[in-house]
This record gives sequence, structure tokens and C-alpha cells, in this order.
Amino acid sequence: MAKKKNNQIESCADIIAFLDNKLVVIERLTEPQGLALVGGRLDLGESLEQCAVREFKEETGLNLKLEGQFKTYSDPKRDPRGQKVSTVFLGNAKGKIKNESGKTIVRLVDLKNFNKFKKYFVFDHGKILKDYLNYKTKNGKVKGNKLRV
Repeated sequence: MAKKKNNQIESCADIIAFLDNKLVVIERLTEPQGLALVGGRLDLGESLEQCAVREFKEETGLNLKLEGQFKTYSDPKRDPRGQKVSTVFLGNAKGKIKNESGKTIVRLVDLKNFNKFKKYFVFDHGKILKDYLNYKTKNGKVKGNKLRV
């Protein structure tokens, strides 16, 4: 486990978003390497919704339309780099993909094949997607809490 720089808990936003009916994820080229949901840390002075939109644009080059809030994840061991609390948002993407040079490669995945690639997800992102798929299966179309951005 990576050593914490301080005793602070970071707030983050992660995004489950689709482009042309495919889930937008990133392949992390830095540690920890693997597949991840798009997302990142909250900056001072911004809302979690603003953080989600900003991180999505920075990491993928795509524009994000938020549709709602899914769940919040707070297991202290969810990220080996330190304790982070992440609120997961749902949305749809538009635009042209642009990789974050040297950091990430954008991948589009079909959730019908989730079981084939779930082991490649870092952090707790495989669990988040499993929760999303279970919710979707039980309730039909996923409807997040409506947002005002």
C-alpha cells in the first residue's frame, strides 16, 4: 500500500458514461496500471458535478452531459494511494476522443462483455461497475438522482 502524504481524505468524482452505447473508460499508464473509470480529485472551489465534467474532459477530450448521481464509495482501502471518497455520476459523452498523453488511453467497452475484462479494473472500479449492472438488471433503466449543474 502506498504511503499517505498526509492525513487528509480526498473527495473524488468517478463517471459511468457512454459514447455510442459503449462505456468510456481509461487505461492507466501510470501506477496503478489497468482499466479505470474516468474521474479524479475535487479541486478547491468546485462542486463534485463540476469536478466530474472537468476530469472527463481532461482525461478523454469528450464533453460530458451528467444524467444523475449513482452512489458514493468510501471504503478506506479502495485506493492504494490513500483514502478517497468517490461519488459516482452517470452521463453521456459527445465529441472526439483525445488521450491524455503519457497518462491514459481512452477505451470504449461493451458492458455485455464485463465478465471478460472486470479483472483488469484498478481501485474498486470493477465493484462499482458490478453494482451498476446489478442495479440496472433489477430496476431496468438506471435513473440517477437528477442534477442541477
